[in-house]
Amino acid sequence: MAKQLTILFWGFIYGEVIGYISAALSGGTFSPLFSGLFAMVVGLLLVNGLNYFVKSPTK
Repeated sequence: MAKQLTILFWGFIYGEVIGYISAALSGGTFSPLFSGLFAMVVGLLLVNGLNYFVKSPTK
């Protein structure tokens, strides 16, 4: 559970930073809520998807 919360927290932080930089470079509008939530969902799906496909070797 703590791993999932950490992914959500850092996904939100990185989403804010990347969203702000991309909005500034493209001249678009910056939506903090959308960029943070979108990055949270994408990060959660990617990490859980990778954990599904990458298994630790059994002894």
